[in-house]
Amino acid sequence: MHAEAVARACPAYDRTEFSPTRRGDAMPTDIISLTDFKNDASGWAQRLQSRPPVVLTQNGKGVLVVQSLDAYQRTLDGLALAQINARAAQDIEEGRTIPHEQVMAEVYALIDTIEQAQKAGTAKGRTQLGAKTKKKRPAAKSRA
Repeated sequence: MHAEAVARACPAYDRTEFSPTRRGDAMPTDIISLTDFKNDASGWAQRLQSRPPVVLTQNGKGVLVVQSLDAYQRTLDGLALAQINARAAQDIEEGRTIPHEQVMAEVYALIDTIEQAQKAGTAKGRTQLGAKTKKKRPAAKSRA
C-alpha cells in the first residue's frame, strides 16, 4: 500500500534507473575460496579497488563478502538513502506532508528576514538570526 502512495506522490519512483538491481556492480560476481583469498590477500585488496565485491567460500559454501572501502561506503550511503525514502513514503502514506507553496512561503520569509537584518546591520537583527552579539571591551587604562 505504501508503494502506491509513493508512486502517486513521486511518479519517477518506479523508473528503472532507481532500481537497486540495475547496477551491475551491486552484486558479487567473483566467487573464490577463502584459502585462495588468504594466499593473495594483498593482490585481492588491490583488485577490489576497481571491481565488484567477491564472495569467499569455505568448504564450498559462501561465508563472506569482501569489498573495497569505497564500495562499502557506497553501500552504506545507499542504505541510508533507502531509510530516508522509507520514512518519507510512510509520511506520505500517513498524511504528514506540507504543501510546496507553504514551504516556499516560509523559505522566502526567512530569506527576507535575513536580508532585512543584513541591511539594518543591527545587533537586534543579528540576534534574531541566532548570531551572538559581541560585547565591547572596556578601554584599557593608561599608566601615567
